[in-house]
Amino acid sequence: VPPAEQTSRQFYRQLHHSACRDIHSLEANWRRGHYTLTRVETGSRVWCLQYDICEIVTGHDNSTIKVWDRSTLQPLKVLEGHKSGVCCLQFNKEVIISEDKKKL
Repeated sequence: VPPAEQTSRQFYRQLHHSACRDIHSLEANWRRGHYTLTRVETGSRVWCLQYDICEIVTGHDNSTIKVWDRSTLQPLKVLEGHKSGVCCLQFNKEVIISEDKKKL
């Protein structure tokens, strides 16, 4: 196996284990009632979301994507351009990939 491919495999293996730990921790906290619910007024229905340590990105039925500050729950950006509701998205620090309902 070439070194670059081996490094990539190690990275994804570690990422998978980290994600599994996070999911287990979230599920355990949910079952024990160790969570806080906060209502955020978004102005439209949220169809999908993803988050990281700093931001929450939401896809809405009004064809927009909103980027939120995770600590303050205030909107940072509103992105427009879809023809219908945004039903799935994925993001990292450089790019947001999204799909609207008409394309599915």
